[in-house]
Amino acid sequence: MFLDANIFIKAVRSPTAPEGRRCKRQFERILSGEMNAHTSTLVLNEVHYFFLTNTNAVKANKILKNILNYHNLEILALDKQTLCYVEEFVEAGLETSDACHAATMKSNGISTICSYDKHFDKIKGIKRQTPK
Repeated sequence: MFLDANIFIKAVRSPTAPEGRRCKRQFERILSGEMNAHTSTLVLNEVHYFFLTNTNAVKANKILKNILNYHNLEILALDKQTLCYVEEFVEAGLETSDACHAATMKSNGISTICSYDKHFDKIKGIKRQTPK
């Protein structure tokens, strides 16, 4: 399963809201070893930028360091091979960042994304789910 930026953001920003609690439980399952997950350097860039612009550098850096220490979370790179798939997903209607996420998934054989972004629903070969 690939984790989108909004899952990290909701878990940290709104931990007591219903969506935030579900996101936190998702990370608890990952940290406990109940499930493995993937994300990408681009997702982490989005998360860091969100907290940098909405809080401060100290908090943004702390959040990023915490994520980097998550066990059972593989961080995938956006490489040349992956970028070759981006055009396909842009033509299918995704914006560049989300097309990069879909391309990273395809490049690594991942078919499920955990995200609140419904536009992933229109992409053939990708199943979107929200945290439970």
